Amino acid sequence: MVIAWGGKQLDRYPLRLIFAGSGAKKGLDLYDGSYSFQGFAQALQLAINAYRTGKPKGWSTSLKGAQVLFTAPRRGSVIFDLEANFETPCKDAPSSADAFYDFLRVALKRATGALDEQATTPYVRKKLALDETLFDELADKMEGPLQRAHRVIDNELITVSLARPRSSLITFDRRTSAWVHTREEDESIKTYTGHMTRYNTKTGNGRAFIREVGKIIPLRPAGEFHNKDLLTWSLHGDNIDVDKKLSFSATAVLSAKSDVKRLILSDCVKAP
Repeated sequence: MVIAWGGKQLDRYPLRLIFAGSGAKKGLDLYDGSYSFQGFAQALQLAINAYRTGKPKGWSTSLKGAQVLFTAPRRGSVIFDLEANFETPCKDAPSSADAFYDFLRVALKRATGALDEQATTPYVRKKLALDETLFDELADKMEGPLQRAHRVIDNELITVSLARPRSSLITFDRRTSAWVHTREEDESIKTYTGHMTRYNTKTGNGRAFIREVGKIIPLRPAGEFHNKDLLTWSLHGDNIDVDKKLSFSATAVLSAKSDVKRLILSDCVKAP
């Protein structure tokens, strides 16, 4: 598969999707396989576009001046060779294969349940330090495509790996499927206690340590949320090692296994 943006090619980053397991030996079901392939294509386009521009987009349709092609799978296996070709300079990302693959790996792993996956390259480490919530927002936008991508995994009992030349980046399986598939949202608002660890004042997305969950999880405000100043107050307290707890009124988004994936805030007050 070749993903190209208009103009002459600047950088080429080969990728490979490998469908493996007993269910893949006979080949993939045409409907389920194509449905999954579309999901992976959409998720990858969202992640690649975020790498190029530094901002996650909310859609994954073809870009103007872009062309997406894929070659025939190799004989006797279900393998798709992909290649992301950048033909215009990225906004702030380096021209580096290691940085590109690391960005994809961190984005996809965090979108499939590894909420604290760390970077191995300086560029992505800096990105996480400056705007970790970008990956949370990107995970939210990739959720639908990744649900579709896991269809063949759920129905054919196989695994799908995304790899760079000579090494794997991530493997998708029933565990990652259970994470990307959310339970029907419980609209009841519950109370949680914690403090902010990350907060983006422009997008409203953040991260907080939630006592009831026992770990740091992503959160974002609902449309009617108006207490952003308290989120900044709590974050400042965390930065200077002062205990500034908040009581959050929020709706939890749960995975298929009932893990809390993120909180949707409707209100917050200073905790006693």
